[in-house]
Amino acid sequence: MNPIQRIFSRDGGRLRGRTPETVAAARARRARDHLARKREQERQRLERDRIRPALLASRRRVFRVVTPIAFVGAVVLGARFAGPVAELLVLRETPLERVAVQGADALPAPLIAAASGAIAGRPLDDLDPEAIRAKLVSDPWIEDAGVLRLPTGTLLIRVVERDAIARWRIDEEWAWVDATGRRFEGAESGRKALPRIAGSALEPDALPEGAMQILDEVRRHPGLAHDLAALTLHLPALEADADGVLRGSPSGFVLQLGEEGPRALLGRRLLSQRVARLASLLDHEEETIVTARLIDLRYADRAVLRTAPAPG
Repeated sequence: MNPIQRIFSRDGGRLRGRTPETVAAARARRARDHLARKREQERQRLERDRIRPALLASRRRVFRVVTPIAFVGAVVLGARFAGPVAELLVLRETPLERVAVQGADALPAPLIAAASGAIAGRPLDDLDPEAIRAKLVSDPWIEDAGVLRLPTGTLLIRVVERDAIARWRIDEEWAWVDATGRRFEGAESGRKALPRIAGSALEPDALPEGAMQILDEVRRHPGLAHDLAALTLHLPALEADADGVLRGSPSGFVLQLGEEGPRALLGRRLLSQRVARLASLLDHEEETIVTARLIDLRYADRAVLRTAPAPG
């Protein structure tokens, strides 16, 4: 049998095997499958129509949130890259004409300008703001600094100075005390009157907590705070116990009023309350207080005064 005869023989056999019933069943199955696909497509379309409002609302919410963020991001990126571009295009040929200093109080502005190392006539793009800042913050008085090069030929320096609250003498060595109670070295400054601290502490570079409480309370009372430079706070003397461990003496803190004025014994407890009592005594019995040598405030219900002998 040749190939053509075999082909017709197979087709003929297949056609002979398909009865009208099987053909009808196949057509019915295809119709059911087609109808099922149509129903599924319609179901999906209805589901999309049902959730479309929620999707649109969600997209609008996302758009309202993302749009400001994208705008701010664009502004930030623009500002981030605008500076270097401006420096590259503008500052390259701009010579330094002046150094402006802001925030200087303890230190003279000309001293800060000189410490920056900036020389007039030098191109602005040759000046490194970070290097200048590092030079400035090496000064104990300067807590932080910012440096900005302006196209007008100005180098702008903003400094944040350390806030000194007292002067501290240890063995004739004077230093400053900042707002955290830490001792630091620094150039002389006459920007404001400050109380003095005398004596050593268990932690050599930090005031005891009791001393900080006393200084804070002193500033709350005008009778004491009107002349802070006249006050000297004596720290408790350090004594070694039986084990050789250094401790503050039981006599506690002593606040001296004036160079030759009375000394107020404050002890080691209830320090804020005792300073408040001292301020009240000054307000109501100033004449008696200024003639006293010693004011013992360590008693709960009274102050004991030892007056100076009458002259002659």
